[in-house]
Amino acid sequence: MKRAHRTAHARIWTVLGILLPLAFFTVLALRQTPPADRPAILIEAPQTQASEDAATGTETSQ
Repeated sequence: MKRAHRTAHARIWTVLGILLPLAFFTVLALRQTPPADRPAILIEAPQTQASEDAATGTETSQ
């Protein structure tokens, strides 16, 4: 009885040791990657009113 239990335990862990990494690497291989040919979009901070006036050459008087 003890020997059958050890054999089953060894087989189960052997199968898990093979199938779990195989499944993990399969998921990684099938995962979609973003396209590399698309240009990056530059995200800029919003401009303040003073810097907009300086950029356009206009000035607000209050």
